[in-house]
Amino acid sequence: MKKSLKRTATAINEEYKRKRFNYGTHNKVRLNKALVSVGNYELQDTTLLSPSVHEIHSKKLADRFLKRVVHYKNLGYKNTSATDKFRFLTLLHSVEVMNVQRTIQTIKKFQSQLQKAIEGSKGIWCLGAVEIEVINIEKMRMIHADQTESEARKLSVVESMIKRLKKKEQNLSSFFLVHFHGIVTANNQYRFNDFADLLKKNKDWKREPRQVQLKPISKQFKSTPKSLDKNLVDIARYITKGGNDWVGGKAYLRYKLAFENEYLPNEDEWVNKNWRRNEELKKELIEEGIEDALSMDVSEIVSLATVIDAMMAFNRTRTGYLVSAKSKRILTTTEAMSGVKERISTLF
Repeated sequence: MKKSLKRTATAINEEYKRKRFNYGTHNKVRLNKALVSVGNYELQDTTLLSPSVHEIHSKKLADRFLKRVVHYKNLGYKNTSATDKFRFLTLLHSVEVMNVQRTIQTIKKFQSQLQKAIEGSKGIWCLGAVEIEVINIEKMRMIHADQTESEARKLSVVESMIKRLKKKEQNLSSFFLVHFHGIVTANNQYRFNDFADLLKKNKDWKREPRQVQLKPISKQFKSTPKSLDKNLVDIARYITKGGNDWVGGKAYLRYKLAFENEYLPNEDEWVNKNWRRNEELKKELIEEGIEDALSMDVSEIVSLATVIDAMMAFNRTRTGYLVSAKSKRILTTTEAMSGVKERISTLF
């Protein structure tokens, strides 16, 4: 009987690890229930997945970004010209199997490579976060009707990256997507171009189209002007979210099918969009509500929380997930003077 009870308990526990949460379940509830199920109580309020921790870290990062704005204003740049000195960097590093220790080693290598690339560039300052996203390739392939360009591109990139793994690992359904989001500043456009070219020389970052993207900061959102300060605050909130998806300014522990979801204003819009075009979502209307078929399961949430906790612990301030660096290469006299001339021109 004891052996039978043990087997039953093990089976129930394994089944619970595959549980997905209902639509409308708050991020904090999903996180806490998942962690309690495996006894990892200590991670409930210590990682970026906790809304309160996320709020603290996003504000501190935003303050660091805004200090960079002050730096340019002190040099004489006006608001519009200062915006031109900022870029948003997205760098896709790799797809990794959901093995915590292996993923942590991949992250350390990634951070080291990026730090070295920034320091080896000219006239570049960079600050941003390494993010780990749980992706489910089976769920991504289920979306056929009304597939957006961003969803199609993400599926293509992820499938290609999976092929880099060992043959036996390619048949898994869930993986970690290791990537970086951050702010880059420079005085001249050509320095941004040179920096992007430098990143693309890395063998890990040149295998897929648009694996390296260095975009200007938008000056408006939905035809409404948006200040540089507001953009940087929103970016800080986005890249410290910890959770996978980001809809209506909130993080969700669910699979993110596209590279962007900012155009969806709230969770209701997310459901309306995905429920109608996904047969699996249509079938999962249950008495308590809609089971969120794109929700990460319990085991995936636990693994994500464990990796994020390890990243944060890379330093004493719990900001080990950040990469902060600037160029160490000395500019030539001609390069330095070009920056001075540009600053003078903005004053007139």
